[in-house]
Amino acid sequence: RSNTRLVRDGFVKCFIDDMRLWLEDNDREFPVESESFVGTVQEFLDAPEGDSYVTKRLVGIWDQWLQYVSIRAISQGTVGSYSEMHPLWREWEDLMEEFNKNSPVGIKNGFESSFSWQLMVTERALLRNAFEGMAIAGGVSLIVLLISTGNYLVALYAIFSIAGIVISVLALVYMLGWEFGMVISMAVVMLIGFSVDYTVHVCHAYVESIQESRLEKTRETLKKMGVSIFGGAITTFGTGAVLFMTTLVFFINFAWVITGTIAFSLMWSLLFLPSVLMVIGPEGKAGNLQVIASKVKDRFKKIASSKK
Repeated sequence: RSNTRLVRDGFVKCFIDDMRLWLEDNDREFPVESESFVGTVQEFLDAPEGDSYVTKRLVGIWDQWLQYVSIRAISQGTVGSYSEMHPLWREWEDLMEEFNKNSPVGIKNGFESSFSWQLMVTERALLRNAFEGMAIAGGVSLIVLLISTGNYLVALYAIFSIAGIVISVLALVYMLGWEFGMVISMAVVMLIGFSVDYTVHVCHAYVESIQESRLEKTRETLKKMGVSIFGGAITTFGTGAVLFMTTLVFFINFAWVITGTIAFSLMWSLLFLPSVLMVIGPEGKAGNLQVIASKVKDRFKKIASSKK
């Protein structure tokens, strides 16, 4: 109770307090002698005043031995992000370590627990998995782009564009003042999938273009895919925007992520990426993986023939 850094308003519920009042009401002495302590506790639990400790399993006696005791307290702080909750959890852990260190042998195995700590650990895991998921999705996206385009230069430009989309959405989340919590960590995992779509279409159309110069190839790409990409973006943006009309915070946050991702994907895939392709896009056989593989194969053949 005296530790105001951890306990809010001194609220601590311990059976000793209620048992003391029960003893005083029945003109019995407190504190209780150690030889009769367990028996007195059992009497208190059997009385109406101690019934709640039995039904809520806060005190347990078995075979004339006090097996466990649960003391409840309202902790300082509120449920928040991992960075906010972890210092408070650490203080509670230190308190229990000190208690166990200075306690008799029979009660040296105390521990503390809270549903808030479960949320804290879950959020930490989701946060870690979100970044791991982005890394894996980025690597898989690069492999898919290399296979679909057959050109490492175009694939690298596309990955740079995808990274720009992800960073832009995360910047939007930061500007909105959101903590990187449970909802955002789940939404970010899907962010890569949304951001890859339009970029892949642009890159594939560029590689498949029969034009010679990078400028003409880009123009043809925008003529073929520009309207389709823009139309798809409008419909997806509309489905996300509908969620703004909901009342649940989860759906509103999700709406921001979807609409933000689509808007940034549209800008990066139809403005940034075509601009890059117009300036430094590959022409002819530049960056073609089949040509590179053929040259490597011929090189190995020459090395093998020279050794003979």
